[in-house]
Amino acid sequence: MQPATRHVYLNLDALRGVAAICVMLYHFSPFLADGKVLPSSYLAVDLFFLLSGFVIAHAYDRKIEAGMGFGSFLLVRLIRLYPLYLAGTLLGAFYLLIKNTLMPGDYMPMSDIAMMLTTGMLFIPLVGNAYHTIFPLNPASWSLFFELLVNIAYVLLFFALSKRVLSALVAGSLALLIVAAVFSGTLDFGMTGATIASGLPRVAFSFFLGVLICRSMAQGGTGFLQSGYWAEMALLLTLVIFAIAPAGGGARAGYDLICVVLLFPVMVTVGAAAPTRPGLAKLFGWLGRISYPIYIIHTPMLMIIAGAGKAASIDPFANHPWFGIAMAGAVIVIADVATRIY
Repeated sequence: MQPATRHVYLNLDALRGVAAICVMLYHFSPFLADGKVLPSSYLAVDLFFLLSGFVIAHAYDRKIEAGMGFGSFLLVRLIRLYPLYLAGTLLGAFYLLIKNTLMPGDYMPMSDIAMMLTTGMLFIPLVGNAYHTIFPLNPASWSLFFELLVNIAYVLLFFALSKRVLSALVAGSLALLIVAAVFSGTLDFGMTGATIASGLPRVAFSFFLGVLICRSMAQGGTGFLQSGYWAEMALLLTLVIFAIAPAGGGARAGYDLICVVLLFPVMVTVGAAAPTRPGLAKLFGWLGRISYPIYIIHTPMLMIIAGAGKAASIDPFANHPWFGIAMAGAVIVIADVATRIY
């Protein structure tokens, strides 16, 4: 059998890259401004899950139908994800070891660091109340944990995932997601031990909706997107969504649900169907390549760079936005180098 020509979704690469940069800037907010920068950027995780479902279905549906087994699929995914994940985890451990040396007043027992490193390297979440996130050495890793869970579910359930079953999965996950959003007042959950259960419908809804969109688009019906500035509009809408900060309570939960349930699926459909302008192809491809490195190393790099600033008697909080801009630039450069070399 001749392998099919692989379609490269450069617009989706650009969406993922812009979203990763927005998450980084959101987490760097204390070093950039007095308030939150791009305050709704935590929704980028839901966009990542949706994109993942679409791309996984596109890349692996035919391969699994042709005989690719569970072990081969999982190995390919780990080869793709684990090296940079490991690098981020080791950077987090390095930060704590250096902090113990330079700031003995905040000393953390070596046994605690060893436990966080061991569990982190094995993708085991820490759900105790003593931890602010289920992966303390690299807080952004929480979404990667859920990504692997839903990837495993996809391959194990693959031959049962008809469109009817997918629709039922999406509908059931949505119902649970709405309940979780109403109780929490937001969709910003899943990263702590107290909210880890709520992370399951969050990833399941977006991922399996992405699979459903991919399979549905194979039947056509998006020809009207072949002309116009649809891809650029989707990118602009991403920034607008992340920049808006509705009031708390019901408004916040409603906004989050509208974005995840309605706007993100439209953006992914548009990005997948619309052509990429030749002049933007290289930029979009580059954004896609650096998206995962930026996301998975930016939180330990934040701790290391901010700690280095303090060690050099530079108050990173008193020197915004320049300190934050320098941090973001450094992470982008490191992500680019990691993509090309590591």
